[in-house]
Amino acid sequence: MLPRRRFHPDGHLDIGIPLRHSHGIACGPMIFVGGQADIGGDSTVSAPDDIVAQTRIAARDLLAVLAGLGADAGDLVKITGFYVIGSAPDEREILDTLAETLGLGARPGPAVTLVPIETNCFDGLSIEIEAIAMRGQNGERLARAANWIADGAPGHPAFSQAIRVGEMVFTSGQTAEDAAGAMLHPGSLAAQSGVVMDKLSRLLAGLGADLQDAVKSNVFNVEPGRQEDWKESALIRAAHYREPGPAATGISITRLSDPAAMLRKDVIAMRGADGSRLHREAVWPTGHWDWPVHMPYRHGLKVGDLVFLGGQVSLTEKGEVIDPGDIAAQTHRSMQMIGRVLAEFGLGFEHLVKVNTFYAGREGQADLYRNLGVRAEYYPDPGPVSTGIPFEYLAYEDMLIEIDCIAMV
Repeated sequence: MLPRRRFHPDGHLDIGIPLRHSHGIACGPMIFVGGQADIGGDSTVSAPDDIVAQTRIAARDLLAVLAGLGADAGDLVKITGFYVIGSAPDEREILDTLAETLGLGARPGPAVTLVPIETNCFDGLSIEIEAIAMRGQNGERLARAANWIADGAPGHPAFSQAIRVGEMVFTSGQTAEDAAGAMLHPGSLAAQSGVVMDKLSRLLAGLGADLQDAVKSNVFNVEPGRQEDWKESALIRAAHYREPGPAATGISITRLSDPAAMLRKDVIAMRGADGSRLHREAVWPTGHWDWPVHMPYRHGLKVGDLVFLGGQVSLTEKGEVIDPGDIAAQTHRSMQMIGRVLAEFGLGFEHLVKVNTFYAGREGQADLYRNLGVRAEYYPDPGPVSTGIPFEYLAYEDMLIEIDCIAMV
């Protein structure tokens, strides 16, 4: 196994129960930072419902984790923020606060995706921020290139719409605005899906890559969590990939900051520094769960030393929910699915470096504890970096949890 360096400051983001995750992991040139938030050692929020103050706190904690691994804000390549919608006048305030606190300056800044949620797992908690950075294994800065398009997002000078470091390309979350900021095809998830895929294609092309280089796809759809509502748009997006496509995660959300917007999507891609396609190894374990319609995505995709797992859920081969309404049982099954995908590559849970957990939760900490304790049973101590976010519902009725991962050999 490749060597790892971990960083977990004492008392940092203590949620009141024993945890088996790390706040930061460095492996090769990659640095992963789990969700950072204004949660103190006594499991309380110090600045309840104040998103500006909480963004500053989370960003400072992010900087502390990076520093503990010999990196800083200039090494960031991707930031994802999950914020309670309505807690800020608009997303620009979050971006401004992040840019100021992180001290983003002359270097092309990281890509960024902001995801609105209705509530969080702790009373008064308004935002949680996770990140990926890249630093040379000898401590050197890595060269980076960025791309912007006139109609791309975000329209903020501190952040790149797409950024490339070595073989890695990260995009910011894209929605269907035109160059003047007006939302195209308001209210149409299907039509906006085509617009967003075109934007992602142009952003990647400006950095010498394309959608066939995508290794991970993340999409947040505005729809009520029923397959009849997301199926058409999912097929439109899927048509842009050749098989084997990327690992994929799709999450249902109630709304975006612009009420006419219907989705936000980002990708991670990998392309050889010399412009060549990179070899990819895709797996689909026998008997594994499937979508109700054919998709080009794979449950696991290995490129170089990185392994990407799409969101793992408690479904049958026909896309039917197993253990409906039981989050503990669904968490066990999702973790078992992760174990099966890893095993196809000859890996185990000890190889995980980053885990994102999306769960249906309206009961605050109780919902988090119901799945967190189960997940912890599968990790070594210390385990991967972790981010856990509650949503009103997920993409299937009665499905309560979806877990995606990145592993390294």
